[in-house]
Amino acid sequence: MKRHFYSIWFKIVLAFFWIMVITCVTIGFTVHLVNRLNLWRYLSFPLTSMHFIILLALFSIIFGTLVSMFALHHVLNPIIELSRAMQKVAKGDYTVRLTTPVPNLKDEMYDLSSNFNQMVQELASTETLHSDFITNVSHEFKTPLAAISGYATLLQDDTLSLEERNEYIRIIIKSTKELSHMTGNILNLSRLENQTIICEKKSFRVDEQIRQIILRMEPVWSAKNLSINPELDMITWHGSQELAAHIWNNLLDNAVKFTPQGGEINITAHSDGEWMTVTFQDSGIGMTPEVQAHVFDKFYQGDVSHEKKGNGLGLSLVQKIVALHGGFIQLESYPDLGSSFKVRLPLHSDE
Repeated sequence: MKRHFYSIWFKIVLAFFWIMVITCVTIGFTVHLVNRLNLWRYLSFPLTSMHFIILLALFSIIFGTLVSMFALHHVLNPIIELSRAMQKVAKGDYTVRLTTPVPNLKDEMYDLSSNFNQMVQELASTETLHSDFITNVSHEFKTPLAAISGYATLLQDDTLSLEERNEYIRIIIKSTKELSHMTGNILNLSRLENQTIICEKKSFRVDEQIRQIILRMEPVWSAKNLSINPELDMITWHGSQELAAHIWNNLLDNAVKFTPQGGEINITAHSDGEWMTVTFQDSGIGMTPEVQAHVFDKFYQGDVSHEKKGNGLGLSLVQKIVALHGGFIQLESYPDLGSSFKVRLPLHSDE
């Protein structure tokens, strides 16, 4: 109301003002016409002052009511439409939209309609993401569960050889680890989804943490004959040690997964006094611009053939953790030339 002359309250006051004006003018014109044409003579009873006042009051009430109904309906019609639209949204209909008033009259109703349409659009997007999330979780859980169930059934066959039995047990253990890893990522994402601050912070050596993760994953990258080249400056950082481990573990796992046999992975870490920069660069298959645009989306997998096992949650988790610490992550990648993930985190995030 302070920003716009044509506010909803002004319209209501203006409507009542014009109701009074139109009613008075109409009644005045009617009385003048009756007097001029001497229509009083057709009345079957003598017209006294009291009779005239009563007739004038009745006429004013009836005419004023009709004009008020028309004027207020016109003024309050946008609010009525908003109420009906909100009832539809409450029932789960996210396709409803309000007709936006003329843009050059940016009053409260214009802002209200625009904000309502934007809210419904966001709700529709959230509902779509929620449905996709459930669908993707169901799909990703289905594959390892089917493997566990199938090979567990085969183990009941007493005619199996020792090699076959060990192979089936190995597949079951592998599928169980995949389920455990995916469940952990889902729980972490759910826990961090609405979190805005990190409470459990402490100072620790980032370079030592990355070295420990490299050693922990040694059986994985050595099986592919990969060369890991760490160049890590001594960096003490104040943050969540547990969440930071998720960052380095997911980035290294992603690099190992998409780097072919005999490739190399370069890991660098340095600080400039204000920011800490950690880079994971691999000589893997790289990514097209289309894949890069969605690589941080939940459950997105650029490898549609699913030759590279994954659930599309690792990079989403990395991005969320980095953002919670006030940092950002940059991606540079070219098809067949490898990818480079650069994480920038403030050294003094508490300040």
